Amino acid sequence: MLGLGLSLTHCFFMCGGIILLFNHKKSNFFDIFIYHFSRICAYILIGLIAYFLGYFLNSLNLQVFLYFILGAFCVILGFALIVKGQLLAFIENQFIYKKIMVFLNNKKTSKYKGFIFGFLNGFFPCGLVYFFVAKSMIAKSVNEAWLNMLIFGISTLPAMLLGSIFINKIRKIKNIQYLFFALIIVYGFYLCFLALKLSR
Repeated sequence: MLGLGLSLTHCFFMCGGIILLFNHKKSNFFDIFIYHFSRICAYILIGLIAYFLGYFLNSLNLQVFLYFILGAFCVILGFALIVKGQLLAFIENQFIYKKIMVFLNNKKTSKYKGFIFGFLNGFFPCGLVYFFVAKSMIAKSVNEAWLNMLIFGISTLPAMLLGSIFINKIRKIKNIQYLFFALIIVYGFYLCFLALKLSR
């Protein structure tokens, strides 16, 4: 629900322009499908890396430290998304999308643009991705970790695929994203509580 809710607001206004750029270049359905497929694969890879990093820290009996750091991170992240979200969007629009246009216009890479850019997009700075990576770090199993990232990636598809059609309606509900940002903050405090509980 968090991924779907924020995909219809935060994700679309931060990354929806990428799909518009693909449409601008008259890309076919296959290019767009490969873009999303490789983007979600990148999320899964990141989730697996995060899980094994968390597993390593737990093996060193640093679980309390891990929960507290991730909790504090989520709290700071939630406030950063509320306060600095528009600044980050401006930076992406001014710099990232310009680079994308150069990439899409490059004849040498245009054939693989869906796969290459989709995978690289998975590693773009994104507060929402950071949140789900934090969840993967404390997952109970490796399956939970990669499924966490897979479900997040799938939940962003409706906005990424259909957002350009309903953009005016999405703008009307854009402020609801702050509710989801607040949930990230609450989750951060919950992790800090778990850290305190474990320390006892």
